[in-house]
This record gives sequence, structure tokens and C-alpha cells, in this order.
Amino acid sequence: MSIKIVTYQNDNAALWNAFIKQSVNGTFLLERDFMDYHKDRFQDASLLIYKDDVLLACVPGNTVKDSFYSHQGLTYGGVFIKNDLSSEMLQEVIKELIKYLQNTFHAIEFRWQPQIYNVRHDEVLRFFNNYGFTTIDTLNNLHLDYQQSPKISSKKTAGYRNGKFDELRLEINHDFESFWNQVLIPQLNSRHDAKPVHSIAEMELLASRFPDSIKQYLIYESEQLLAGVTFFKKGTIVKSQYAAATVPGMKKSALDFLYLEAIRDFKGQGFNYIDYGHVNHPDGSVNRGLQRFKEELGAVNQTVYRSQWTKN
Repeated sequence: MSIKIVTYQNDNAALWNAFIKQSVNGTFLLERDFMDYHKDRFQDASLLIYKDDVLLACVPGNTVKDSFYSHQGLTYGGVFIKNDLSSEMLQEVIKELIKYLQNTFHAIEFRWQPQIYNVRHDEVLRFFNNYGFTTIDTLNNLHLDYQQSPKISSKKTAGYRNGKFDELRLEINHDFESFWNQVLIPQLNSRHDAKPVHSIAEMELLASRFPDSIKQYLIYESEQLLAGVTFFKKGTIVKSQYAAATVPGMKKSALDFLYLEAIRDFKGQGFNYIDYGHVNHPDGSVNRGLQRFKEELGAVNQTVYRSQWTKN
């Protein structure tokens, strides 16, 4: 029986979620309870790929006019594959997927996961390139690898030695409202004329659906909130999703203290990586100050790709 590609329907949710949890590269961001919180903003076009009634892959996607994206509402998209799929079958799946998309859409775009999320990353990317996709941009994504004895700068740990961190304390909770209103929104507005992608209500909704996967880390001095980082836990990887400090928090190096305490905490929990996110400006150039900050926290760079195909 040949490969069969079907469009996702709402009654496929349980099947989709179960597959994502067991796939090679799926994370809770790909489960429908996360994906669908903003379904009113995107025309879903996700796909399920079968052979002999066995689900082999899921592809999150949305459409805009005659273009397919995987997926504009998510940090990354891609092809999420069965954990025992052979290289030959993977290539067949990708070949049929691309044929289906090229026969249906004028343009196709994939923003891929960082490689740390997918042991088949290079293989998948090579197959797409072989079938006419080209890289249209890249991001410098930084991560800490616990398996490689990360080197943390003595500049970051100085606060432990000189007493700067003595009055700081870490709290871990779901208090997104305090962080958003007192720290994140004011800092994004004043420094970048921007606002968080997620509203407070959206973060509270997502955390209610994934309470063990979404955590808010906050730093206080006495009762004054100085800094916070919102972390998403994804299997063996924890992702720094939002990070900000107040002006007093910057003077106290509160984010340094938070990250150092979190690095210790996540190591104790058995994580393999901390994904610090990319360090690129909207125009693609590298924010060298942010890159240096993350490198001093033990991070190394890994390129994230965006691939595209357009009908001639």
C-alpha cells in the first residue's frame, strides 16, 4: 500500500498527541492543546502521513492564500517522525510529502527545530534540499550542553564571591502576571518597543494545560521583584522562553543569579540541554551583547535553518 497523506481534523487530536509524545522529535509545543490556543489566528493545514494504516509522521502547518507554512504560530515546525522509522522509509515519506505540497501550493516554507531536538535533523534537511528546497535564512541559536562540561564565565559567578547575590532569592511558580506586568512588558516596551508574543491570559491558559512543562522562575530582593525567566520543559531540553530584569535587577545582576541557579536546578533534574534561544535581531543580524551574555553562561552556537520552495 502506498503512502497516504490526510489533512488533520479535530477528531484526530488524541491520535496526534499520542504520536507526538512518542515521536523522535516531538515536544509539548506540538500537542494540540498547545497549538490550538491561537487557532483563530491561523488556517490550520496540518498533515498526517500513513503507510498501511500506520501513522509514520505528523506535519504541523497553516496556510496563507496559496502558501503552506510549518508553522507560523510556533517557534518551529518540521516533520515529526515515528521513532523507529528507517532511513529508506523516511526518505519515501519526505518525497511523498513534498510531492503533495508542491502539487497543492505555490510556495512552501519550513522553519526547522534546533538540531538538539532531533537526532534525524541533518538527514531530514538533506532530503528536503535534494528535492528542491533552499535555505532562505538562518538563526544563531545558543544552548548549554550538560554532556560537554559547559564553561561558565567567572564574571557570571562573581556575585557569589563578592556578596552581590546574598540578598537575592529564587521562587519557582506560575505567577506570570507579576512577571509580565512588573518586568517583561515594561522592559520590552522601553528597550525594544515590543511586547510579548503571549499575553498573560494565554500563558496562564497554557500553564493550566501543561503545569509541569511551563514554569516561572522569579528573583526577589526582599519583596521587590527584580527579574524572571519563563522556562518550557521539553523532554530532555529546557527552553528559556522569556527573560527580563528591571533596572534595579540589572544593577544587581539578578538574571545572572537566576540563570546560575536554574542551571544547577536543571542539572539536578537530569536535563541534557538548556536552549537559550536565538540571538538575532529582526533583520537577521546578530545581537553581539546578547550572544556574549549567553556564551558566558556556558552556551555554544547551533544554526537554525528556514527552508523554502517556490513554484517557478
